[in-house]
Amino acid sequence: MEILTFLAFYIGGLALFIFVSLFGDSSAFRGTPVHWLHWLFTKACCQGFWWLVKTVCGQGAETQLTHVSKYCCEQRNPVLQLFYATLLGVSYYLYCRDVFSLLPLPYAPLWHQWTGAAVLGMCLLLMGITSYVDPGVVTKDNEAFHCSLYAYDDVTNTQKDCETCHISRPARSKHCRICNRCIARFDHHCGWVNNCIGLYNIRYFLAFLVANLVLCLYAVVLLCIVLKGLLDKHHMWHERRAWQTGGLASVRRPAARLLQWLLVYYSVPVMLLIFLSIGTLLIACFLGYHCSLIVKGMTSYETFKWQDYKDHCKAVAQDSRPAVSLKKWQFWARWAESQSVKKQAKEHMVHNIYNQGAWQNLSDVLFPKHAVVSKQD
Repeated sequence: MEILTFLAFYIGGLALFIFVSLFGDSSAFRGTPVHWLHWLFTKACCQGFWWLVKTVCGQGAETQLTHVSKYCCEQRNPVLQLFYATLLGVSYYLYCRDVFSLLPLPYAPLWHQWTGAAVLGMCLLLMGITSYVDPGVVTKDNEAFHCSLYAYDDVTNTQKDCETCHISRPARSKHCRICNRCIARFDHHCGWVNNCIGLYNIRYFLAFLVANLVLCLYAVVLLCIVLKGLLDKHHMWHERRAWQTGGLASVRRPAARLLQWLLVYYSVPVMLLIFLSIGTLLIACFLGYHCSLIVKGMTSYETFKWQDYKDHCKAVAQDSRPAVSLKKWQFWARWAESQSVKKQAKEHMVHNIYNQGAWQNLSDVLFPKHAVVSKQD
């Protein structure tokens, strides 16, 4: 069982690192160990690396590294797009060489080669569409139209002018410092598609996520079928053992022995299975997160504003309550006090005026009428 334990810790640790690095900065994890780990993995490690480069290589190397960092993090660039395409290409090459070459097998016919290539092509196509479709750029020509789409709630969206674009910023919009333009119903800037995600292209972004989820899930299921077929083909499920009495018996091999055999003779398919399983889980979580926001009538950017508003309401509620002195060991009393503060803060919070119901919110994203009207304007 040692190899199973090692793989479990390896997969769990890798999945945790990827999850914390990608999603730890979300407002949902603010003030939690996940947020602290995100700071440790990103900012703390980067600052330590910066100090190491400056100490070892000097000021010139730090200056060059700063230029590279600004290009990768503060400007539109195809770095992540190229990385994504390379990752797909290498994975597909390994899949063709070490998995598709084993077909046909029971329950795994040869036509999976073509369906796999079709799903891969769909992912690349949707990435291109999401990259080049207008996310909802607000200009002086369409400023009035976009301002009429949503009302200001004076909580997360207040009426203000954009000093860079010289326009009145519509509600739910934001000026993206990377793209240097205002985006209607701004969700976030996605480096994987090198574009902002906004009013007009969020449906294509969701389709891009769904396609990647289907691709990873399809590859994982096919790998499981292929590996099972290989175990069946080599009669590895059972082994014959001799008893002290002299008889032979067929005994089922333990899972650890089966995994060891697969790692020895089919190591690449097993590694692909582990990698794609982690990818499937992460993409599913990310897609589920965005779907939950859509159902609630929110965007990723607005979640940070709502969290700031909740923190403000909690601070006001805390200040309005009489001071209570509690010892550190009085865990139950401290928890009850915090719950009471949260309840009092919730009573004074305003509701999200952009939440028109789950189906209407979903319809506005998947079938936006605004895009058609905007083009007519």
